Amino acid sequence: MGYRIIFLTNPVKLSTKNEQLMIDNGEVTRVPLEDIECIVADTSQLNVTARLLSKFSEYAITFYITDKSHHPCGVFLPVCKHCRHMSVLQNQINMTLPTKKKLWKQIIYQKIENQATVLKLCNIENWAEIENLKNKVKSGDTDNMEAVAASKYFKLLFGKTFTRTQENGINAALNYGYAILRSTIEKYLIAYGYEPSIGLFHKSTLNNFNLADDIIEAYRPIVDLFVNRFVCESDELSTVRKAQLVNLLNCDVIIDKKIFACAHSIEISVNSLTSFIRKNRNDLLLPQIIDLEQHKYE
Repeated sequence: MGYRIIFLTNPVKLSTKNEQLMIDNGEVTRVPLEDIECIVADTSQLNVTARLLSKFSEYAITFYITDKSHHPCGVFLPVCKHCRHMSVLQNQINMTLPTKKKLWKQIIYQKIENQATVLKLCNIENWAEIENLKNKVKSGDTDNMEAVAASKYFKLLFGKTFTRTQENGINAALNYGYAILRSTIEKYLIAYGYEPSIGLFHKSTLNNFNLADDIIEAYRPIVDLFVNRFVCESDELSTVRKAQLVNLLNCDVIIDKKIFACAHSIEISVNSLTSFIRKNRNDLLLPQIIDLEQHKYE
């Protein structure tokens, strides 16, 4: 899998030659396509060749574009289906309600555990209050412990008056970081042959990525930790800050008792979902947050 994350802010022409990305902004920079995880084009002056877009699909490179407010508004995802797409799709459609409830319980359990870890890493004394809630999560989270935890967690993390509906620097950064994570999950779901609109808990008929919105729940606290450390309510979402949020894909997490970059762990989670559905394993592999350390590639 790729590991390089490219963030573009100046007028640029993108093309490909000899299985490399050619970045031309007056000087030409070459990057092997196989090394690239994603590209964010935060510029309106962009020229991309059709051949390069085809290569993005071939190498499973996620390509984001932004709107006039510099927020992600579109993403190019590979549509090359998994070699056994029909088999994966049939298994996905045939998932029983008890199976979905079991998976959702595991996701929410890990989300709450990660939220408690974030509070602990931020030296917030009441972290145990959140951690204790994970043991109250039932199959399908019928008592909605996710919402109970969230209502307490965000106020502990960002202050008693904070809400997710406010327009401020904290929410802008959270939304940007979540969008990057969501698109990466979408990419791997498609690569592994899933129909992303068929979710476990999320079921909106207007949402083409319900399944991504299920899996992301365990990953959101990675963004929360970064925003608590580096973003204030009054902050503008600068180009540097956006690049740092994208680079969280290279942040270390523990998954399956090993340390991986966040982007790689997402692929592991999706792969384990396949094994779970096929009854080859009893649990979904999800990330444990450890801190904001960039992954070291050998």
